[in-house]
Amino acid sequence: MNKNYHVRAIPRMFEQVTRQIVDFITFGKLSPNSKLPTERQLSESLQVSRSSIREGLRILELLGYLSSRQGEGTFVSSPPSFLIPGHVLNHKIEAVELDRYFEIALMCVEKIVFLSLEKMKTGCITFPMPNDGETDPFWNKFMVLITSLGEQLSNPYYVSLFSHTFELLNENGYFLAKEKPFDFSVFRDALLAGNRGKTADFLMLLSAA
Repeated sequence: MNKNYHVRAIPRMFEQVTRQIVDFITFGKLSPNSKLPTERQLSESLQVSRSSIREGLRILELLGYLSSRQGEGTFVSSPPSFLIPGHVLNHKIEAVELDRYFEIALMCVEKIVFLSLEKMKTGCITFPMPNDGETDPFWNKFMVLITSLGEQLSNPYYVSLFSHTFELLNENGYFLAKEKPFDFSVFRDALLAGNRGKTADFLMLLSAA
């Protein structure tokens, strides 16, 4: 009789140290902007080498758990809910892959917009009024609008995924050659009026952009 055995891999030293540092932050109830002890102090407290501590800190900084300030030390940060490898490593992403990320951003937009329309019925949401200046590009105003709406929803993961995906696209110049799919002010007015049907039509235009 064949049996499937699952052997759990033994964590490497840097993985163990990284978890220890996260536990130190969690159990110590260190809030964002709290300063961490020095490498020497952490090394003594966690009973591991300073080189392992340094490697663990570097990993956590890359993941957004920590931030270093020149001459000041290492501080606790609020880690992002989602990590996109290309964003973390800051490497160039191919056009086809960017198109896929754009689809993910639009999926979040649809969720944020329709949840916001529901909340507007009960007056539980404040509608943002981004600057509608002629010099402000469509996609910039669009991001401000969706982010503002998303930040007022009960589930913060929608806006987190949208923001990280949109920033990735923007940093890779995705919107430079992308025409605006409709007039921003008309889209905003449809949202303000709570017009679900017209808003859905605009979102379809986004998908075709």
